[in-house]
Amino acid sequence: MVAYLSRVSIDDESRAAGSDEHPIAGLDASAIAALLAQRASTWPAPRLVASTGSTNADVEELARQGAVEGTCIVADEQTAGRGRLDRTWVSPPGAGLWMSVLLRPGGSSAERPTWLPLVAGLAVTDALAEACGVRAELKWPNDIVAIAAACGGSDGPRKLGGILSAVVPDATDPAVVIGIGVNVDMRSADLPVSQATSVLLEGGRVDRSMLLGCLLSALEARLEQWRAGDEAIGRDYRARCTTIGRRVSVELPHAAPISGIVTGIDDDGHLLVDNEGITASITAGDVIHATI
Repeated sequence: MVAYLSRVSIDDESRAAGSDEHPIAGLDASAIAALLAQRASTWPAPRLVASTGSTNADVEELARQGAVEGTCIVADEQTAGRGRLDRTWVSPPGAGLWMSVLLRPGGSSAERPTWLPLVAGLAVTDALAEACGVRAELKWPNDIVAIAAACGGSDGPRKLGGILSAVVPDATDPAVVIGIGVNVDMRSADLPVSQATSVLLEGGRVDRSMLLGCLLSALEARLEQWRAGDEAIGRDYRARCTTIGRRVSVELPHAAPISGIVTGIDDDGHLLVDNEGITASITAGDVIHATI
């Protein structure tokens, strides 16, 4: 019989560089281990740390050292967390799920790296529904949002969490780090902006251990679909993407903004925007939904 409690690592052997690692209130190692064992996860034990600067930076360093796919660091608190465009990501202790996972994309034609953050977002919505009873949608490319109807309608969807993917340029083998942040036990006064929300505020079950276990197993399952070229990935993402059909303005990294109606997501995960009859395919950008 395997000692499943060893599947969640909280000891010195698994210490992340620059992190403060010990048992964390609200993250139950045995409950997480039992759930992952029940689902026959093949990934290594998630590493639970009380505090670190950035889980993405920690996992990037492990990738350079040859860590395997599924290597995961979960922090109760980040002191230097970052979002897209180097924005500050507020990640106070005990209030959310702040984590990073290492992926090792192979060379299969079915593996389109631009889909990785989209696949991760899909897995987060799977886990929120299962673990917390919260239905969430996806704002391309990296936001997890509460469904607009549950947010009062006119104010539009509010952000529950986000995804940040980063290629590790100097890793021996191809490596991508997926950072995931979810606001869990946060009240209105704790949130950085009025457009944000949390599992608690959406009336969901606040159980970070259950959410972590469900998220890791959902991500592993969704990645398996992606690698197999399963059309369900694209179908499910498009069904949950609140950006499709919306009028948007897209701020591009090195070009003038593009405005128009989003007509879809192509097979490479790019956003398709119809601008007066001309379709633009956008690989990266800051999307602003027009107010309905």
